[in-house]
Amino acid sequence: MKLVENTQQSNQSDLLEQSFQSAIDKGTAVNVFERARHFRNAVSASEQPRLVETRTSLETEKLWKKRLNLLLDAENKLIKVIRLRKITGIFTVLSMAMFLFSLYLAPSMSPVVFYVLSAVAAFGIATYPAWFLVSKSDRKRRDHISSLFYKSNHEVEIADGKMTLINRANYASVTHIHILDRNVGSFANT
Repeated sequence: MKLVENTQQSNQSDLLEQSFQSAIDKGTAVNVFERARHFRNAVSASEQPRLVETRTSLETEKLWKKRLNLLLDAENKLIKVIRLRKITGIFTVLSMAMFLFSLYLAPSMSPVVFYVLSAVAAFGIATYPAWFLVSKSDRKRRDHISSLFYKSNHEVEIADGKMTLINRANYASVTHIHILDRNVGSFANT
């Protein structure tokens, strides 16, 4: 550990001497105290933070797969909410139609069925706006994740039961994840 510190100190002193020599060569006045304080407080190049993190190819592939899984989860959640919204809408319309039809004709259904249909219609009318708002927020989340791929110059292609990440600069496949379970024929993550 001491060897590393000594080499860092010698590197800093060499840089300090070079700065003094360049100032002398230019014929400018040198404030030795300020230069020494600057070099003492300066962070060495090995300790400076990096703008771009260095990652191995395996770490990069895991990161891309994690992001693809986030997009897939957002897409699956959106599909489920849209499906629930449509089912709620269908049951609401059917129960309202049967409810109104039973009011138009002579009372032909039992009171229990009548009350069940009115309860289903009331439940559908109450929950449909909630499903609509949830699907809207899930769509925004999915679009936001998708736009992050677009901003990083990548595109996502879904074909043959897998989601493939493609680099738009050279149209090379970066990585892929399987989204269909071959045994069941449905989504693997659901």
